[in-house]
Amino acid sequence: MSVFFISDPHLGHRNIAKYRPFVRDTQHNTELFIDDWNRTIRKKDVVYMLGDVAFDDESLELISTLPGRKILVKGNHDNFVSTQAQARVFDEIHGMISYKKVWLTHCPIHPDEMRGRKLNVHGHVHSKTIMRRKNIFWKEEDPRYVNACVDVVYPKYGTMFLSLDQIKEMI
Repeated sequence: MSVFFISDPHLGHRNIAKYRPFVRDTQHNTELFIDDWNRTIRKKDVVYMLGDVAFDDESLELISTLPGRKILVKGNHDNFVSTQAQARVFDEIHGMISYKKVWLTHCPIHPDEMRGRKLNVHGHVHSKTIMRRKNIFWKEEDPRYVNACVDVVYPKYGTMFLSLDQIKEMI
């Protein structure tokens, strides 16, 4: 069994190509997602989907046909389909969840809310990075935050999914 993380696949988003330069249109975004899922995820794997997953019932239904145990951490766009419909697709649904001393959320949480966790794996900010002030003149990437958004992960790794092993390397 392996564990994977993905955020913001935006399945069914009609204008996704405007925001995602590596896709031609909504259908291409869906095809990339399905191909990548089928190459990466096996029946006994666990996939934490960190929000903004499906914008319509058809896209949500598609997820139900894919292998693996699926856990949803709801995002700000996950209200386009009903929670009842999501409950038929996902094994669990959360607002946020702690996993192995890591917060899994859609939106990054405030540093004061880490409460003993080493990392916050999140999405929502697309290709942006959470920064912290190094001194009065400089900012640097905040190592407590891992952006699992497709917009960052796919161009960097050639897959939409971050594995637990990759996350462990970041700690």
